[in-house]
Amino acid sequence: MKVYIATLPNGFFGSTGQSWQSLNIDKVSSLLNFDSEIITINDLMHIDFDKTDIVFYTSSDEENIRLYLRDVMYFINKKCRIIPSYDILMSHENKGFQELYRTELGFGDLKGNYFFDIDDCNLPLPKVLKTVSGAGSSGVFLVKKEKDLLDIKKKYFDVSSRRKVIKFQRKIKLQAEEFSIYNYRHKGFNRFVEQDFIPNLANDFKILIFGDRYYSLKRKIKEGDFRASGSGLFEHVKPPKETLDYAKSIFDKISNPYASLDIAQSSDGCHLIEFQGTNFSPGTLLKAPYRYVCINGKWVKEKNNQDLEENFAYALNFFIKSNESISLQNILNMKFKNESLKVL
Repeated sequence: MKVYIATLPNGFFGSTGQSWQSLNIDKVSSLLNFDSEIITINDLMHIDFDKTDIVFYTSSDEENIRLYLRDVMYFINKKCRIIPSYDILMSHENKGFQELYRTELGFGDLKGNYFFDIDDCNLPLPKVLKTVSGAGSSGVFLVKKEKDLLDIKKKYFDVSSRRKVIKFQRKIKLQAEEFSIYNYRHKGFNRFVEQDFIPNLANDFKILIFGDRYYSLKRKIKEGDFRASGSGLFEHVKPPKETLDYAKSIFDKISNPYASLDIAQSSDGCHLIEFQGTNFSPGTLLKAPYRYVCINGKWVKEKNNQDLEENFAYALNFFIKSNESISLQNILNMKFKNESLKVL
């Protein structure tokens, strides 16, 4: 098995939280417990991978790079294991795919819906509407009444004045059935996600996970707002045990070395607001004085070394070793099953 670390063509590997700063990928490579080689994403299609090989790669908040990666990693994923997984790559800067992914795996505890036609949104008011991309609190709207929905429809789902004129001309010339098809095509679409609104929240938690290390940031909500992200009212405190347990239950399902989870807690329990598994801001890890590790069901506080590269390497080592153990156990289980069948 070999670990290929794939940077962007200029050697960049995110994310340090700043678009002009790269991870020290030489340091990450030196801390891995496995044979590794640093390459670029342009090299990927020219390597004869073994099935046991791993490609550890970076995504990007630049859309064209990210879409290029989706195309390339689709094929690399057929040849060997990629980290992050293809599902995580699809979830990056794509809240719509996040909604589909957590529905598929059954985690999150908030009702949601992904749509491109605003007439297909169906959750009762009040609710939250989100554009599929956008960091922090950007593109997140609280819909309390129908007027709020109409305002979003006008801003994000309307067509140009020129298109409206053309539609009027087509209506005169086309048969009713033809115009109905044409009119729908140019109705005005945009990809959005709707989600249950959690009332009376005072704060939420940003939880970063690297391997079995959990880092926490409590984010308070400004008066008159409903969003904790971007409020600037932050403090590093130990979350309730329920929040850490909930974060672990989600992290165990997404099968990734690291993750960023936004978790709210209400009288009904914990709720996942959003998640990312690549290129998220590491600010919580870099500033938190402590981290938390679950040992025999209890959360133990440890001093945080605030070393980003060491945490990435630790998470990779932890993930690969854990998956090797799972693979070995599966082989042993299959062997035991076959031997039992022979006896029968």
